[in-house]
This record gives sequence, C-alpha cells and structure tokens, in this order.
Amino acid sequence: MDATQVALVQDSFAKVAPIADQAAEIFYNKLFEKDPSLSHLFKGDMKEQGKKLMSMIGTAVNGLTNLEAIVPAVQDLGKRHVMYGVTDQMYDTVGSALIETLEAGLGDAFTDEVKAAWVEVYTVLATTMKAAAAEVENEPGLTPYKVKLVQDSFALVVPIKETAAEIFYGKLFEKDPSLKALFKGDMKEQGAKLMAMIATAVNGLTNLGAIVPAVQDLGKRHAGYGVTDQMYDTVGAALLETLEVGLGSAFTPKVKGAWTEVYTVLATTMKDAAASATQTPKKWYEFWK
Repeated sequence: MDATQVALVQDSFAKVAPIADQAAEIFYNKLFEKDPSLSHLFKGDMKEQGKKLMSMIGTAVNGLTNLEAIVPAVQDLGKRHVMYGVTDQMYDTVGSALIETLEAGLGDAFTDEVKAAWVEVYTVLATTMKAAAAEVENEPGLTPYKVKLVQDSFALVVPIKETAAEIFYGKLFEKDPSLKALFKGDMKEQGAKLMAMIATAVNGLTNLGAIVPAVQDLGKRHAGYGVTDQMYDTVGAALLETLEVGLGSAFTPKVKGAWTEVYTVLATTMKDAAASATQTPKKWYEFWK
C-alpha cells in the first residue's frame, strides 16, 4: 500500500462522503443480498448503523497516512467483531459489498486504479482485524470468547431440550450400559433435570466463581452415587456427540473446542471436590507421624 494508493482512496472517499447515507444503504443492501444470514448481526436502527459505518470508514481512510497510529484501533475492532460472531469468510463478503458500493457511488470515477487501491487498503485492514481475532480465538483457558460460543450454541439447543436429553442418554448408555443402574425413575423427568442443570452451569459461566460452590457440591453428591472419574469422560463424550447431532452445521470446530474447554473445567472441579469428600480423615495421632 503506497502513497499513491492511499491518495486515490482518500480522494475517492471524499466524493462519497456527501452521499454517505445513500452509500450506507447501498452497502447493506448488497451485503444482505450476498449473505442474508448476516442481517442477524445488525440490530436496531439501520440508518444509525449506516452512520456509524461511514464514520468508521472515514476514520480508517483518514488514518492511512499514518497507518501505525490506527493499527491498535483496527485490532481492537477485529477482537470485538469476533465476539459478535464475525468469521474470516464474512470479511470477504463485506469487502465485495464495499467495492460494489463504491462502484455504484463513484460511477466513472471508480477507475481500475481506484478499485485496485481500495482492494489493497481493505486487504491490509481486514488482514489486521483477522489476525487480532485469531489471537482471541486461540487464547488458552476459559476465555469470554469461548464462554460466548457455548452460551450462544446452547441457546439453539434449548428449543429441542427434550429431544437433546433423549439423545444424550441414548449415547451415554450405548457407551457404557452399566451406567443405567445410576438412573432410577422417570427418564423424562431426569432429562428435564439434566437440561436445567446444564442451563444453570452455562448461564453461570460469565461469573464462574459464583457457581463453583454448587459445582463442587454436585461433585461431592455424585461421589456418593458411585460416579468415578472414568464416568466423567464418558459423559463428556456423550455430551459432545449430542451437541453435534442437535446443532448440526452450527457445531463448528471452534464451538466443539469451547464446549470441551468448559466441560473440562467443570468436570475437573467436580472430580477434585469428589476426591476431597472421599478422603478418610486422619486421626489426631496420625499428624505426629
């Protein structure tokens, strides 16, 4: 991205600025035409959203003469966008809609040289945002991004919770038939309790410290039922397979990874609590040995 390209982008955008409202409307029409599913990412007044869009583009375009100064803001934007569910593929769709919007707004002034300059600029900015988003996605531990993936995906399961519970127990008993002995009574009622328990845990992930005591208590009670560490692994595998069936294409590798992380944290907490509950207390004289 050289000085000539920067000048072409800034000069051409100055011609778009007077028709900013129309340009924003054209952009969103083209964007939703290319991918109607993107409309769910935009809530509220679209005119207000359009103003924010044009303001954001204007800030980026004006900052191109000192790119290093705007990089932190661009990176922050990429990190926030990944939390909204924006994927790398969506950046390509946005770029295509932007180019077509400029072509419609600038007419004959949108020459091949101007188009090439805009493509170069957008590629630099989008690449910077994607890289920042990747940092968020690959950050280790139970991060806010992973929590959001779990909560958003579980919201899709809630409408089919009875079916999901049935699938879960079917897979669980298929993996280990001996586990049937742990469940007595009406399995539909047990399924309702299961889904309510998962919902409580999922909703509490945004404040994990608040639900830890309840998770630990659950682990201690499960130890009393005869639940072993190996059983937790079987339950985890059945849960992931249930989510895969229930969510279909929405169960992406990132969603699976987030659920695996969440389940590992909760299961480990329960296992540790169970271990502490089953330890035989020392007699007073054993502390002197």
